[in-house]
Amino acid sequence: MRTLKGWRKSRPQLERWRQSLARLRVTLNRARPVDATAVDLASGEPIAPQAPPRARFSGQLIYFTPADLTLRRPSGALLIIDTYELESLTDGKTRVLP
Repeated sequence: MRTLKGWRKSRPQLERWRQSLARLRVTLNRARPVDATAVDLASGEPIAPQAPPRARFSGQLIYFTPADLTLRRPSGALLIIDTYELESLTDGKTRVLP
């Protein structure tokens, strides 16, 4: 597996993933909730219990900057992740480390 370190070196690869809407495997430094939660509009409280936090999940890269990246989850939810939260991105052939 090829490993690219830093956003500057990995920019062409990130752009290819973004244009092809490749399914990526994302690994975070710390687990966090990544799925959408239904909310009661009157009270603002969650309707269903929140999903357990995850450190690994999949998604499609739709936008990236040096500070953060935006992913689309299989459920259709958009997730914005800061680069300091990100441990790695991979498509199985190439791995990007921020």
